[in-house]
Amino acid sequence: MQRVHVCSTPGCPNLAPCPTHARPRNARWSRDRDGAGQRWFRKALIARSGGICERCRVRAGRVAHHDRPGYEPECGRWLCDDCHTAVDNHARRT
Repeated sequence: MQRVHVCSTPGCPNLAPCPTHARPRNARWSRDRDGAGQRWFRKALIARSGGICERCRVRAGRVAHHDRPGYEPECGRWLCDDCHTAVDNHARRT
């Protein structure tokens, strides 16, 4: 059974990113994020995509983008900077 991830705000049943509890645009990323999980997620996406952007299939990817919460490879895409900016209005340029 696949684990369902919800908004990080206690008591909120919405799937993240929750529009009510979204991270403010200039907020810093949480220090309690799972660094090992993020590294594994990034490596899994690179292996799946071969290092090529999964949106435009033209440029080399540089960003592990989460489409939904979780560290399973099906929760994200490997994207180039331009595609990451196009799909995520909170994207940080690398």
